[in-house]
Formats: sequence, structure tokens, C-alpha cells
Amino acid sequence: MPRLNRNNSSNEGGNSGKSRSVASGMKGFKLAKRLPHLNSLVNATLSSRPGFFGGSKSATTITSTGSQTYTVPKGVDTITVEMVGGGGGGGKRGKAASASAGGGGGGAKVVVTLTEIRPGTVLTFNVGAGGAAGTHASNSAARSAAGGDTTLTHDGVTYTAGGGNGGAGGQDTAGDAPDSAGGAGSGSGATVTAGNNGVARATSGTGVGATTVASTGTYGAGGNGGSTNNGTNNGAAGTAGFIKIT
Repeated sequence: MPRLNRNNSSNEGGNSGKSRSVASGMKGFKLAKRLPHLNSLVNATLSSRPGFFGGSKSATTITSTGSQTYTVPKGVDTITVEMVGGGGGGGKRGKAASASAGGGGGGAKVVVTLTEIRPGTVLTFNVGAGGAAGTHASNSAARSAAGGDTTLTHDGVTYTAGGGNGGAGGQDTAGDAPDSAGGAGSGSGATVTAGNNGVARATSGTGVGATTVASTGTYGAGGNGGSTNNGTNNGAAGTAGFIKIT
């Protein structure tokens, strides 16, 4: 019997040991659950960096006119380019104070995505300037100028966002056809949006320049035509085009 008592005592001690071990394990389990999940911390850190898990991407905007270059950075093999042509200039008011001139047309927009492009590749663009305002009341001389085309040539394909046409000079009558159409874009594999038209010349009113079709800013807008409502005989120049790379 003493032997049996010792075995019982040993079993009780063993059970007590198990109880303490399980209790300790549960405490450890509860503590572990209180800790932040490691994957959540990693994802939160990466998502705050540009280009990871929907984090904000940086954009490059080129607004200087003429020939421009852009070097594809390391780690990038796909870029989206938005190009907008220059806006046309506004025409000059006609001989009669009521003969307003036409507004310049807006530059077109072309959006193209270039894939499988190698980092370090140098892309060359030409950014179109805004068209000059007209200085003569007819279309025969010193009329307003069209905006310049914005272009990109890559892998044998040329993408062109056309500049807007210049607004027609004012006349004593409004019988002549206006010349204030927006520019037309081109380029295979691209999304093309034609520029907006400027307001046609008339015997009264204001020849308002076309609004821009750019995604941001006032790039590629047409210049206003000369009008008594504008308080000026002369038209305004169009605004230059631009390029946005993301």
C-alpha cells in the first residue's frame, strides 16, 4: 500500500506538472496573439514606397519646348506617356469694332504605353510651342499661327499630338469660314483625343480660345481672338504643349 500511495502521489505530481505546462503554454499563446503580424508590417512598409502594392508613382513633366530627352530609370520596363500639342494663336480683331476674331484651336492629346522598354533607354521628344497671335485683320498676311506638334519616335513608330490651328482674323462680316479647329493627334497603339475648337470669328462677341484636353494644367490651350469684349484688338498666343511620363 505505501508503494501504491507513492505511485498515486507521483501521478498527481505529474498531472500538476502537466497543468502548469499547459497553463504556461496558453499564456505564451495569448501573448503571441497580441503581437502585430509580421506580414502586415512588411506590406505597410512596402506600400508606402513608390511603385509597390498600389503606392503612388512618381511622374515626370516636361514643359520646355523643342527637343527634349528622358532616360528610363533602373527597375522600370513600362512607362505611360501623355503628349499634348501646342495651342493655336488667336486672330486679330477686324476693321469694325464689332468684328471679333476667332480663337485658336487646342492641341491634341496622345497617350501611349511603352512596354518591355530597357532601363537606360533615352527617349527623344519634341514639345510643340504655342502658336503666335495674329497681327493682321485678314487671313492674307501676318495671321495667327498654329501650335507646334508634340512628337515621340520609338521603335520605328512616331506618335504625334498635333498642334491647334490658329484663329482667323476678324472681318467686317462673318461670312468667311472660321479657322480655329483643334489639332488632330496620330500614332499607332495610342489613345488619341483631338483638340477642342476655338470659337469662330463673328461680327460681335468674343472669339474664345479652345480649352485644353490635357489631364492637368493649361497646356495646349488656344489663344483668345481679339474683340472689343476682350478690350483688345490683338489676339493672344496659344499655350505650349507638354509631356507627362508615369
